[in-house]
Amino acid sequence: MTTSQPDPFGSRATLDLAGTPATVYQLAALEREGGRSIGRLPFSIRVLLENALRHAGRGVVTEQHVRALADWQPQDPARGEIPFFPARVVLQDFTGVPC
Repeated sequence: MTTSQPDPFGSRATLDLAGTPATVYQLAALEREGGRSIGRLPFSIRVLLENALRHAGRGVVTEQHVRALADWQPQDPARGEIPFFPARVVLQDFTGVPC
């Protein structure tokens, strides 16, 4: 797959979805890169980690951000900011109608 997007951890792969290719970023690449166990992380941290991995190397998210999330420990809370770029945000007003 040829793309101009950076992939500092070699985690980008292509998944075939009914004949349509989709780009995915595999957390397993971080396990191979640093001998980490990503499966031990809470699901919420894995969501943040995948988002950081997808945006790494594009200016805002650094490799250090990704490694800090991959090495997250419950007894040592994060110090600093976690970059997060959600694809969608759903908001509701008090009547229950999406904004």
